[in-house]
Amino acid sequence: MMQDERRQDIRIDTALEAEYWAKGSSAGAGRGTVRDFSRGGLRFLFPKPVRKGETVDLTMTVPGDNVPVFATAEVMWAASERDRESTETGLKLLSIRPLDLSRLMDFVYSKWLGGRAASES
Repeated sequence: MMQDERRQDIRIDTALEAEYWAKGSSAGAGRGTVRDFSRGGLRFLFPKPVRKGETVDLTMTVPGDNVPVFATAEVMWAASERDRESTETGLKLLSIRPLDLSRLMDFVYSKWLGGRAASES
Protein backbone atom coordinates (compact mmCIF):
# COMPACT_ATOMS: atom_id res chain seq x y z
CA MET A 1 0.00 0.00 0.00
CA MET A 2 1.54 3.31 -1.07
CA GLN A 3 1.27 6.21 1.32
CA ASP A 4 2.00 9.85 0.61
CA GLU A 5 5.10 10.62 2.63
CA ARG A 6 4.25 13.59 4.87
CA ARG A 7 6.57 12.95 7.80
CA GLN A 8 8.71 15.78 9.06
CA ASP A 9 10.65 13.75 11.63
CA ILE A 10 12.85 10.66 11.45
CA ARG A 11 11.17 7.50 12.75
CA ILE A 12 13.16 5.05 14.82
CA ASP A 13 12.17 1.37 15.08
CA THR A 14 11.20 0.23 18.55
CA ALA A 15 8.95 -2.28 20.28
CA LEU A 16 6.94 -0.80 23.11
CA GLU A 17 3.71 -2.19 24.54
CA ALA A 18 0.88 0.29 25.07
CA GLU A 19 -2.70 0.35 26.23
CA TYR A 20 -5.19 2.15 23.99
CA TRP A 21 -8.73 3.41 23.99
CA ALA A 22 -10.10 4.07 20.50
CA LYS A 23 -12.82 6.65 21.05
CA GLY A 24 -16.05 5.82 19.22
CA SER A 25 -14.51 2.81 17.49
CA SER A 26 -15.36 -0.86 17.43
CA ALA A 27 -11.72 -1.46 18.44
CA GLY A 28 -12.68 -0.24 21.92
CA ALA A 29 -9.87 -0.61 24.44
CA GLY A 30 -6.98 -3.04 24.66
CA ARG A 31 -3.24 -3.50 24.25
CA GLY A 32 -1.13 -2.94 21.16
CA THR A 33 2.46 -2.41 20.11
CA VAL A 34 4.37 0.72 19.11
CA ARG A 35 6.58 -0.33 16.16
CA ASP A 36 8.37 2.97 15.55
CA PHE A 37 8.32 6.44 17.00
CA SER A 38 9.14 10.05 16.11
CA ARG A 39 8.47 13.45 17.64
CA GLY A 40 5.29 13.79 15.59
CA GLY A 41 3.84 10.31 15.49
CA LEU A 42 4.21 6.58 15.65
CA ARG A 43 3.43 3.33 13.87
CA PHE A 44 1.09 1.28 16.05
CA LEU A 45 -0.25 -2.25 15.72
CA PHE A 46 -3.85 -2.67 16.91
CA PRO A 47 -5.24 -6.17 17.52
CA LYS A 48 -8.56 -5.01 15.98
CA PRO A 49 -9.58 -2.88 12.99
CA VAL A 50 -9.54 0.91 13.29
CA ARG A 51 -10.21 3.56 10.64
CA LYS A 52 -8.49 6.68 9.41
CA GLY A 53 -9.62 9.76 11.33
CA GLU A 54 -10.37 7.98 14.61
CA THR A 55 -8.93 9.41 17.82
CA VAL A 56 -7.00 7.16 20.19
CA ASP A 57 -5.82 7.65 23.77
CA LEU A 58 -2.56 5.83 24.53
CA THR A 59 -0.87 4.89 27.80
CA MET A 60 2.74 3.81 27.35
CA THR A 61 5.32 2.74 29.92
CA VAL A 62 8.98 3.37 29.19
CA PRO A 63 11.04 0.36 30.35
CA GLY A 64 12.85 1.18 33.58
CA ASP A 65 10.45 4.05 34.31
CA ASN A 66 7.26 3.31 36.26
CA VAL A 67 5.55 6.63 35.43
CA PRO A 68 3.14 6.14 32.50
CA VAL A 69 3.16 8.36 29.42
CA PHE A 70 -0.25 9.56 28.20
CA ALA A 71 -0.90 10.73 24.65
CA THR A 72 -3.78 11.36 22.28
CA ALA A 73 -3.33 10.61 18.59
CA GLU A 74 -5.25 10.52 15.32
CA VAL A 75 -5.22 7.56 12.93
CA MET A 76 -3.72 8.90 9.69
CA TRP A 77 -3.71 5.56 7.84
CA ALA A 78 -4.66 1.97 8.59
CA ALA A 79 -3.73 -1.27 6.82
CA SER A 80 -4.85 -4.77 7.78
CA GLU A 81 -2.08 -7.25 8.40
CA ARG A 82 -2.03 -10.46 6.33
CA ASP A 83 -3.58 -12.47 9.14
CA ARG A 84 -6.46 -9.96 9.22
CA GLU A 85 -6.47 -10.13 13.00
CA SER A 86 -4.47 -6.94 13.42
CA THR A 87 -4.26 -3.48 11.89
CA GLU A 88 -1.06 -1.52 11.39
CA THR A 89 -1.58 2.24 11.64
CA GLY A 90 0.19 5.54 11.38
CA LEU A 91 -0.76 7.77 14.31
CA LYS A 92 -0.21 11.53 14.48
CA LEU A 93 0.36 12.81 18.01
CA LEU A 94 -2.26 15.40 18.93
CA SER A 95 -1.50 15.79 22.61
CA ILE A 96 1.44 14.74 24.78
CA ARG A 97 3.24 16.55 27.58
CA PRO A 98 6.67 17.81 26.46
CA LEU A 99 8.39 15.97 29.34
CA ASP A 100 6.65 12.71 28.36
CA LEU A 101 7.67 13.16 24.72
CA SER A 102 11.24 13.76 25.85
CA ARG A 103 11.22 10.59 27.98
CA LEU A 104 9.94 8.51 25.06
CA MET A 105 12.42 10.02 22.60
CA ASP A 106 15.31 9.44 25.02
CA PHE A 107 14.32 5.76 25.32
CA VAL A 108 13.85 5.25 21.57
CA TYR A 109 17.08 7.07 20.73
CA SER A 110 19.08 5.05 23.27
CA LYS A 111 17.72 1.81 21.75
CA TRP A 112 18.65 3.06 18.28
CA LEU A 113 22.18 3.93 19.42
CA GLY A 114 22.53 0.49 21.03
CA GLY A 115 21.45 -1.20 17.81
CA ARG A 116 23.90 0.83 15.73
CA ALA A 117 26.78 0.03 18.07
CA ALA A 118 25.98 -3.69 17.89
CA SER A 119 25.85 -3.67 14.08
CA GLU A 120 29.20 -1.86 13.82
CA SER A 121 31.09 -4.35 16.00
